[in-house]
Amino acid sequence: MTESVRPRNRRGEGARLRAEIVDAATALIDESGGDALTLRAVARRAGISAPSIYAHFDDLGAVADAVLARGFDELTAAITDATSAAEDPVDRVIAIGLAYVRFSRANPARYRFMFASDGYSPDAVRAYEVLRQAIADCVEAGRSSSEDPHLDTWMVWAALHGAATLEKPGRPELLRLGALDRPRLLADMIRRLARIAP
Repeated sequence: MTESVRPRNRRGEGARLRAEIVDAATALIDESGGDALTLRAVARRAGISAPSIYAHFDDLGAVADAVLARGFDELTAAITDATSAAEDPVDRVIAIGLAYVRFSRANPARYRFMFASDGYSPDAVRAYEVLRQAIADCVEAGRSSSEDPHLDTWMVWAALHGAATLEKPGRPELLRLGALDRPRLLADMIRRLARIAP
């Protein structure tokens, strides 16, 4: 497939090209996973020459880091937005969990890329902190018996990641579980791990 050459940015519009490079890299990951991510492929997708990338990123790793940062920004926004209508702290924790799994289902290749990096992205900490604060709010409201919200947040996060990973398209073996009310199961899992009383 031949990509069209993009028009040159006017002076002072370098930030726009940087964003377009990240857009191109994100699109490649969404379509075929991280294996298709090369500087040449990103440049072709963005409609620029490969050397043009170096004015904004040192190497492919820096482009990948920018994709990770954007992915975790989007995840953080998704789980934060999910809590906006929930006044009850327990409802907020459950809304976060459901939004987390929805994000993973809506962006399966990007989600796998986000959590497949060798190191733990510092950008993930912001999303984690939204969940930790919600569980701490449950403790403060007397709705959770957690004595260590940090540890319990880690367990909820790990369980959500497990649920997100299991929900892969094209996994017929999972259908053997039969018809499941997944939102209810997620809510029950979160309540148990966050030590929220029924």
